[in-house]
Amino acid sequence: MEFKSTKDRIFIALDFPTKDQAMELVNKLGDEATSYKVGLQLFCSEGGSIVKELAAMGKNVFLDLKFHDIPNTVAGAIKSVSELGANVMNIHCSGGMEMMQKARQTADECGGLKVIGVTVLTSLD
Repeated sequence: MEFKSTKDRIFIALDFPTKDQAMELVNKLGDEATSYKVGLQLFCSEGGSIVKELAAMGKNVFLDLKFHDIPNTVAGAIKSVSELGANVMNIHCSGGMEMMQKARQTADECGGLKVIGVTVLTSLD
C-alpha cells in the first residue's frame, strides 16, 4: 500500500454497530476520504463483507482487531484479512517476538499487507 496523497493517510473511524450507519458516512464523505478504519464492533456485527465492500469501492481499509494468539493462528488470520482486501491491520505486541515475526512474514507473502503493532491499549493505566 502506498499513500499517494495526504488524505490517504487519514483513516476515518467507522465506529458504528451496523454497515448501514457506516456506509452512510462513507457515502456522505465520497471522494473526500479514501481510508477507513473498521474496528471490532463493526467487524463482529457485519463480518468481512464490510471490508470487501469498502475495498471494492477503492477505499483503503485498516482492520483494527489487535490480533494476539499463537503464531500460526495469527498467520492464518492475516491471510484471511488479506483476502478480504484490507490494506492495514494490527497485532498486539504482547503476543511475543515469534508471533510478530510470523505476522510480518505472512503479510509480506500476502502482497505487502501493512501490520501495525499495538503495545499498550490507551484505556490501560
